Amino acid sequence: MRNKKNAFLILLLSLFLVLAACSTGSNTEPEDNNDSDGENATENEEPSTDGGELVFVTPSDAPTLDPHGVNDTASNTATTQILERLVDYSEDGSIVPLLATEFEAIDDTTWEFKLREGVKFHDGTDFNAEAVKVNIERITNPDFASPKAFILNVIEEVVIVDDYTVQFKTSAPFAPLPAHLAHNAGSIIAPSAIEEENSGGKKVDENPIGTGPFKLSNWNRGAEIVFEKNEDYWGEPAKIDTLKFVVVPEQATRVAMIETGEAHAMLLGASDVSRVEAMENIDIDRVKGTRMDYVGFNVTKEPFNDVRVRQAISMAINKDEIVTGILDGQGIPAVGPLAPTVVGNYQDLEPLGYDVEEAKALLAEAGFEDGFETTLYVNDGSQERADIAEMVQAHLAPIGIDVSIEVVEWGAFLEQTAAGDHEMFILGWTTVTADADYGLYALFHSSQFGSPGNRSFYKNERVDELLDLARSESDTDARNEAYKEISEILVEEVPMVYLQHPDFVHALNGIEGIFVNFSGTPFFHNVSLK
Repeated sequence: MRNKKNAFLILLLSLFLVLAACSTGSNTEPEDNNDSDGENATENEEPSTDGGELVFVTPSDAPTLDPHGVNDTASNTATTQILERLVDYSEDGSIVPLLATEFEAIDDTTWEFKLREGVKFHDGTDFNAEAVKVNIERITNPDFASPKAFILNVIEEVVIVDDYTVQFKTSAPFAPLPAHLAHNAGSIIAPSAIEEENSGGKKVDENPIGTGPFKLSNWNRGAEIVFEKNEDYWGEPAKIDTLKFVVVPEQATRVAMIETGEAHAMLLGASDVSRVEAMENIDIDRVKGTRMDYVGFNVTKEPFNDVRVRQAISMAINKDEIVTGILDGQGIPAVGPLAPTVVGNYQDLEPLGYDVEEAKALLAEAGFEDGFETTLYVNDGSQERADIAEMVQAHLAPIGIDVSIEVVEWGAFLEQTAAGDHEMFILGWTTVTADADYGLYALFHSSQFGSPGNRSFYKNERVDELLDLARSESDTDARNEAYKEISEILVEEVPMVYLQHPDFVHALNGIEGIFVNFSGTPFFHNVSLK
């Protein structure tokens, strides 16, 4: 038992070290992230000041402010500012305590966390072990049906040892548990807010009470979310007084707001990076991320239930042209579903090559020699995705597939693809934990249809078996071998076309101290205005 436990702890240490290596290059100081010739650095930086209002422009409003709700970027970015987790990712990508002070694996299936004392929720109630238990049991409760349940449902039992010590009993050995707890799904909501929701009062979506450096001030749905500084924060208080997320669907307008100083920060589209880099007094923060962008199919609908049709489409799309032409080189073509920065990735895959004639032959073999008509969904607010949609449309025309593009508002896009209303769609998936389990399980396990992530409605018994095996496997080599086989099957069966792994590039005007992690989430806690 001792040798088994030691091997498990060595695996855990190795995982943390690889996580750290995955995120090298990210930096909280924007002036250190400019291009190598330093063209964007100013000779005399103005001193930073505390206070003031920071404006972050975003293409889409958050569908929810409940961290146990929709698993999307807009919601996670917003709730991260007001809610905290037991652990978090540091600037070098390693897992560090946050609301916990320390944690360890007691045995193969038991983790113990010591909690920070003296922490208050925004409503003045206490953070303690009971709060942790209430939150974990909420998100893993099948009746609650959280789309994020898969992230933490390996936890079978939460044991309160004392007011500030909690243990998690898992159904099997699960080395990535601390990384999963660092996900937004592990956010701790005040039990008082959960109790109010359960008693028929305000829902957590309207009342997201956390322990973070900001608290919700006002949410004008579809327009803006306003956060205010938490004056009673347990750690170092935020430097700014107000943080405002402003919804601006038009990408060109967001860039103009950055240039004029009307906005202080935004996630850049790849096609705008070169232009913004040339702007005077604009800083660039660049992170090599864990994201994969893709063209997805609904494999339950004809003709996409035929693997030959999906293979033909994959072979007709020129990924290199997308990366160089649309993304302006701000990323790399994908060979499979996992980015090189993800623990457990396998990059020596043999992807289906770009071959228009073979694509035509496959369509003919599947009975579609004359092609067919289909609709491609793309969400609003992203010029890159709109451009990719048009390029996919152009690439598929020569093999006889007539693609109609439908631009859908973000919230409706998520609802419709979760319900299976689509035929084809463009979306991305960020492996927030930097571990292959998160990068593959939600997208391809048959238990995760719809909102949790498997919007392709793909089912393969062998893939399910391997994903379940890898979740409970503590041997790194065996785990990696399972993910290798899964990736090979996914390349062959093409539930989606794996396009590229983009960089996360933020434009900054007049601020310093931002931290963006390898999942692209910006943290404004330590930001000040110049």
